[in-house]
Amino acid sequence: MADIVCDTRSQKRKKPLVVVVTHGDADGLVAAAIVKAFEERINPEQSFLIFSGMDVTEEQTEKLFDYICKYNDLGIRDKIYILDRPIPPLGWLSMGYVCDVPMIHIDHHITNHPDTYTFDERGKYILHHWSEEESAAFLSLEFFKPLQEKAEVFKKLYNTFYDLAKATSEWDTFHWKQLGETTNDLLWKKKALSINAAEKLLGSVGFYRAIQERIGEEDYSQDLFTYFFRLQDAYDHQFQNAYEFAKRSVTEYIFKSHRIGVIYGVDVNYQSMIADYLFLDKKYHFDVIAFVNIYGTVSFRGKGNFDVSILAQKLGEFCGHSGGGHKNASGCKIYNRDRFKENLLELFYESMDALKLGNFNKKGRGPKKSLFFIKKKYTKGKI
Repeated sequence: MADIVCDTRSQKRKKPLVVVVTHGDADGLVAAAIVKAFEERINPEQSFLIFSGMDVTEEQTEKLFDYICKYNDLGIRDKIYILDRPIPPLGWLSMGYVCDVPMIHIDHHITNHPDTYTFDERGKYILHHWSEEESAAFLSLEFFKPLQEKAEVFKKLYNTFYDLAKATSEWDTFHWKQLGETTNDLLWKKKALSINAAEKLLGSVGFYRAIQERIGEEDYSQDLFTYFFRLQDAYDHQFQNAYEFAKRSVTEYIFKSHRIGVIYGVDVNYQSMIADYLFLDKKYHFDVIAFVNIYGTVSFRGKGNFDVSILAQKLGEFCGHSGGGHKNASGCKIYNRDRFKENLLELFYESMDALKLGNFNKKGRGPKKSLFFIKKKYTKGKI
């Protein structure tokens, strides 16, 4: 469901608890690290529980908050931060489990605009800090910027995180593509690409731990990016293999006069860069790249004025799930991977039973029941 990247709760909790629910990519993880660092200095007595997950659908968000409320007695002294992802569904909020808990939502996705929630009374009491211009990491840093006037420690912390937050924002909002060829622009571009490489190679927990080390020290930013630059070299080598596979397997689908390149089975770690390369390759003329993933999700990357956030949202809803994101990068869920897992296990057990009984056809190529029959039998009546 989600990774717990930080848990400082004691068994007999007496301290205020800061719960952070964040997106599992680099932007969400950097935002979470910034929130924790500032909140620790605001009140050293607070404990922290930080969840990170890539599945930001309504279904999974609701399950995650059910879990949080079940195992934590939250009240007015506690806080909930929701970073780089949507808030719980308004129907869930109406049940009142967190009605007394201060809730801060920091995000930049078009489909998570505050207007989406504040039309309803249940969404009005949430503090929204939203802008499409920057990513959640930089918005989180700006959220605490006014504290610089109160104490030197906050000013120092702001400066410590600035390069990391800015580089993360350059990557996540695709601003790095608009940078020029000056020495300064090239350095920011290099930092932005290294953020992506580090998060993809280290994973969510490893990346979070890397950015947590030595926070506040004078050489924090320099040492961190030196490490990330080395990871970038390793990432580039692996990316070339993934890109060659993508070029061999991409197929074209025409959608309302738009050309969509469809690719199945490419590691999510390389999808954004693969899309960029395909858009630049004169051999292809795609308006959108759709990565159909083995997890039952689709990741869209678009160029020009084609708004893939709307496409992802509509496709997710049509398939009974949800979706959304940025204008040029969005995703949706179209299939329940738990159902896929159950279908696969059902096929395995029925086939093993047939093997055990020697119940095979003459050619000896499988059980007497066809795979279609097994699948149909198992999925009957399910959505």
